[in-house]
Amino acid sequence: MKPRRHTGQSRPGILLAATLLKALAAAPAYASGAVSCSLVATPLVFGIYVPFSTSPDDVTATITVTCTATGSTTVPLAGAISLTSVSTSHGRQLADGTYTLRYQTFLDSARTMFWGNGSGRGSMVPVVGSVSPGVPFQQVSIVYGRILARQSGASVGSYTDLITATLNY
Repeated sequence: MKPRRHTGQSRPGILLAATLLKALAAAPAYASGAVSCSLVATPLVFGIYVPFSTSPDDVTATITVTCTATGSTTVPLAGAISLTSVSTSHGRQLADGTYTLRYQTFLDSARTMFWGNGSGRGSMVPVVGSVSPGVPFQQVSIVYGRILARQSGASVGSYTDLITATLNY
């Protein structure tokens, strides 16, 4: 079904927006033992968006890092999770055809620190710990998302974006 287009009448519409997080891990690091890490991410699901609302839509998602070690010694782990997409961390866009909704990803619940790839205005989340044989390391990070308020140019539809979460260690 095609989304309805704006006909010039001023009435609130309902939009559905979702952002998918794709998780990637860099190649294993090697020291006295090998470390292998994986990422599992939940999607940012903004749900129904009302274009004329004066409040932004805030949601969260999680990224879980799990690392295992081989060998007989504990291996230190130091890395960072970056979020990348076609748009920048402070100007991300959900799209439905030619229609877009601006949104942002943050490191903190106050939504003051952008989460990006470490360059420009977006920082990364540190992943630091020790990985022991038989005892996996796990860290859960929260992605704070926000669709900006009063985006009245949006049309009814299903908006999506793809963000890649990458762990470098």
